[in-house]
Amino acid sequence: MKFGSRKIGSASVGLASNMAISGICKPVSMLLGYIYVPIVLNWLGEEKYGIWATLLAIVSWISYFDIGIGNGLRNKLTKALSAGDEKQGQRLISSAYAFIAALMTAAAVIFCIAASFADWNRIFGVRDIAEDLKALVCITVIFVAVNFVLSICKNVLYALQKAADVSLMEVVTQGLNLLGIIAARALAPADLFLIALIYGLSMIVTNIIFSIVLYIKNKQLRPRLSEVELNEGKELTDLGLQFFIIQICALVLFTTDNLMISLLYGAADVTPYSASIKLFTAISSVYSAFLAPIWSAATKAKTEGNRSGLKKIIKTLNFLMLPFFAAAVLLTIIFRPVAFIWLGRELNFSDGLILLGGLYCILTIWCNTYSYIANGLELMKMSMVTAVIQASVNIPLSLLFAGTFGMEAAGVLCGTVCAMSISAVVQPIYVYKYICGNQNRKEE
Repeated sequence: MKFGSRKIGSASVGLASNMAISGICKPVSMLLGYIYVPIVLNWLGEEKYGIWATLLAIVSWISYFDIGIGNGLRNKLTKALSAGDEKQGQRLISSAYAFIAALMTAAAVIFCIAASFADWNRIFGVRDIAEDLKALVCITVIFVAVNFVLSICKNVLYALQKAADVSLMEVVTQGLNLLGIIAARALAPADLFLIALIYGLSMIVTNIIFSIVLYIKNKQLRPRLSEVELNEGKELTDLGLQFFIIQICALVLFTTDNLMISLLYGAADVTPYSASIKLFTAISSVYSAFLAPIWSAATKAKTEGNRSGLKKIIKTLNFLMLPFFAAAVLLTIIFRPVAFIWLGRELNFSDGLILLGGLYCILTIWCNTYSYIANGLELMKMSMVTAVIQASVNIPLSLLFAGTFGMEAAGVLCGTVCAMSISAVVQPIYVYKYICGNQNRKEE
């Protein structure tokens, strides 16, 4: 393949538009989410809120049972549409729905069976609670599984270079969730089952509405049972398995902290940790909204041989990160008054937790930038090796800092930050090496 300079014209405009709209939608979605937290916290109390935060971290694991097919669809569908092969695109979409539906059904059944044997009071670090935690876990798992199948429309929208629509979906979901909680709080006593019901239905309604609109506008891509092919499913699975390994490692890296804190110190200690991460995530999430179109744009650039356009994107992102880094530093300095205004109460935020939260935010912004580009370019070997190393050292480091060094919840986060530092160094080097290597071969 020749890697020459191409005019990107309208494609650049489309990418810039998607980045801008996503950047606008994300703060709105986050604002709704941040209004949601103090309402739920005051309604449930610290212990029950800690249970809910930990439960969401646990059930998020079920999404990894798709063995990466969703991300594989995103890349392969982008290639098919870039080549103008809509029939291939329909086969990929149809096969993805069929395979993921089968996998999610199996995952939900396995998870619910396992949940019936688990001691959830011990896992959540609580002694006595009125709700049936086993039933709560099973209900939430089923909602997550159903929504995972319905949310395939997001991968299709990304492939269609419509990342802004995905950002709009987040706004609608958060809005419905918030309205549901406000109504529930006015009409009923604090209830974890009600929280789970509102959470699940908000996602289902949003996914169904946007899926209907998507396939009405793109009838040629509408999934059909007759278009399901084992070969297409196998191709998605082959690429997906590589993403799956990375996802499992990300699971260990990013979703075990709440569980470790709950097991070591109790559910109540999860609340300040979860709240601090959520506040710092406000910054990294806004930045990630601008990144939303980048993954598929990188795949498209690779397919079209547009390396110069890709280098321009990276240069722009490097400058775009700077104000977000500054915002993370500023929030670290003024964290306590901001958290008090947000939550309306004092929580036990240690200085170490705040400082590490700021560093975690900066690393997330940096690592996400190069992860999106690497995934779009399908630099899977490097990403897999890096992810496996990070996952391997994360929990031992967290336990070392939390227990041996006496840092407690802050130590758990410190272990995660140290593990993230690996990809923060490796991925940018590898991405630049890949781009410059292809550019040199082209010039020769």
